Formats: sequence, structure tokens, C-alpha cells
Amino acid sequence: MVRSGGVLYGLWRDILSPSPNDRGSAAAQSLRPVMSLRTRITMLKWVPAGETIGYGCTYEASRKTLVATLPIGYNDGYLRSLSNRGRAIVRGAYASVIGRISMDLTLVDVTNVPGVALNDVVTLLGTTPDNPNL
Repeated sequence: MVRSGGVLYGLWRDILSPSPNDRGSAAAQSLRPVMSLRTRITMLKWVPAGETIGYGCTYEASRKTLVATLPIGYNDGYLRSLSNRGRAIVRGAYASVIGRISMDLTLVDVTNVPGVALNDVVTLLGTTPDNPNL
């Protein structure tokens, strides 16, 4: 019997090689993710330092912040528990999920993503086609 579970979602590095020294094993390197979850940026907005974001004002901008709105939320299966702690990949860079994930929208801090623009592809789960190591 094989328990593929998390391996299907690209978690093989930790499952097959729990030690950081073994992550380059042949078994870990031969596996590839079977799925990714992607969306696109539908709105970009600068918010000033001190502005609160999301339901319940669970995030406060510590600096002037460029916020990207993503048309995906917990109604689409994106876990609400990722509020203020999830990460996305935008233009090859990690961007933090900020604020509480709502039913249909997720907000991401893209202040440090060079050249970010409307309709850019955002990867929420899996790897990016241009950089499978992210």
C-alpha cells in the first residue's frame, strides 16, 4: 500500500525526506506536483501606513503598502486559516496574504514585487511554470 496523501500536493520534500540533509534524495527528486492553484490580480491599490485591512481589521499596514486583490476566497476552497499567514507567488517572488480571507476575495502584499500589474498570474498552491523550485 502506498499513502500518497500530501505527496499529491507537492509536500514530498518533508514527507520523503524529513531531514534537510536528505532532501536531494532520488525519491524526492523524481516526484512532480500534480496540481497548482492559480488566479489573477484584479485590482491594485496603495494603502497608507496605519490602514487596517480585511474583515475585523486583522491586518494593519506598517508602511505604505501595495495591495493586490485576488478573486478567490474560502468559498472557492482557499483556506481561511491562511489569513495573515499564507504566501503566494507573484512574478517569481513570494507575497504575503494580508487580512482575513473573505468568501470571494484574498488580499496580498505586493509592495516588493517588481513590475507587478493587473492580470498577473498568482500561484497560491504548487509551483510556477517559469520556476518549479518556488
